[in-house]
Amino acid sequence: MSVERDNMINSLRKNVIPNLRNRGFKGSFPHFYRKLENRVDLLMFQFSAWGGVLYVEVSKCSPEGHIDVSEAFYQPNKVKVYNIDTAHRQRLGKEIREMFEFNKDNTEVISLNVRESLKEGEEWWNSSPNWWV
Repeated sequence: MSVERDNMINSLRKNVIPNLRNRGFKGSFPHFYRKLENRVDLLMFQFSAWGGVLYVEVSKCSPEGHIDVSEAFYQPNKVKVYNIDTAHRQRLGKEIREMFEFNKDNTEVISLNVRESLKEGEEWWNSSPNWWV
């Protein structure tokens, strides 16, 4: 791993993960879930292979879990964003081309921007249709 990526992960653990926990999310970096009565909210952190870019992607699924296109079943606490079809996923950061660009010197600021973008996730989880119904 690069110094930049390590710094970004540490900043996310300091500034974002506690906020996710306060919102009811469980899981471990980079995959988180929140089981609600009518759905499971999903969140994933993903780094660009070329470095310097973080994507935060959200999705949701049935509270009973998810069956993917290969008919594999995932328990609600095992579903990952990447298990869900891209038509039912959303990247956060609408105002910044859906990516968080970082370097070794700005990871604190970027992690605070990520934390702020969780509002977008809440809006999406609450307003997008429950596609499995």
